[in-house]
Amino acid sequence: MVSRRIAILEDHPLMLRAVSSNLALHLPDTEFIYQGKSISEALTAIDVAGCDLVLLDLDLGDGIPPIQNLEKLLATGTPVLIVSALAEQFLVRQALTNGASGFISKNANESTLIDAVTSIISGENYMSADIATILLSDKTDPGLSAQEKQALSLYASGLKLDAVARSMNLSRSTASEYIQRARKKYIKVGVNLPTKTDLYRQAQKDGLLP
Repeated sequence: MVSRRIAILEDHPLMLRAVSSNLALHLPDTEFIYQGKSISEALTAIDVAGCDLVLLDLDLGDGIPPIQNLEKLLATGTPVLIVSALAEQFLVRQALTNGASGFISKNANESTLIDAVTSIISGENYMSADIATILLSDKTDPGLSAQEKQALSLYASGLKLDAVARSMNLSRSTASEYIQRARKKYIKVGVNLPTKTDLYRQAQKDGLLP
């Protein structure tokens, strides 16, 4: 008798095959109701067959914001386990905040995958302690260069981009590049700073501004 109905949403065939093979080997009483990269097809399969767990890659290459895909799946009442790369920390944080039941890295070993799946199907959330520390810590160390720190702090303090460039004796494009690099480095540690207000608050938090 089948006791687990699982859907896997992953756009890389090799990764999809590896995950499904490991689950089939260690949890032989599993039925895969869907394997692929189409959210709409997965939703149809869930509606027809029911589902105990969805394994979701955040980047399906479908042009749809990952959180929208997650919300559609969660609306079916099915728990979702994120299987993604740590480089996407900001998205992983968003997913957990928006209701995902757990997260494992694509580099996780077989036992971690099985533990996560069985835990969530049993009604528990799952995240290993080391991953939780990386993702949920309030401390951020984006590793900004001295010039990136200076450009970010000047811009966040209220100066316009042209004024930042003059203060640092740089071209406008170079000053802009430093600020954009700083933003990208913050995203890599899970902090999105889309507005100048966000930059100001983060610069204060990190001691770049009084």
